[in-house]
Amino acid sequence: MHGARRWYFPDGYLPTGRKGHHTSHESLCVLNVNERTAHVRVWVFFSDRDPLEFEVEVPPRRDVHLRMENFGIPRGIPYGLMLESDLPVVAQLSRLDVGICRYSLMGSSGYWEE
Repeated sequence: MHGARRWYFPDGYLPTGRKGHHTSHESLCVLNVNERTAHVRVWVFFSDRDPLEFEVEVPPRRDVHLRMENFGIPRGIPYGLMLESDLPVVAQLSRLDVGICRYSLMGSSGYWEE
């Protein structure tokens, strides 16, 4: 088995920074090494509002990078993610912040469960 069916990322934050043509962003990266399509459901949890939920498909033996601003997540608000997949996948959350003096890149592999 490669990966897990459930992943958690408690430290989500979509930065507000912008420099020139670069915009800060956060991506949920999902790797599917299986021979079948993985059906993935993602919940986005906030401290002051109801969760958002969306679904994506990850084709066999492919890697997708889901930009969080494309799923209705507001900038400048902390959030957490839970991902569930029908097949084991590997997930990572990465953030690029261009709003400070230098560019800052962060990656997190999250906590996983079977």
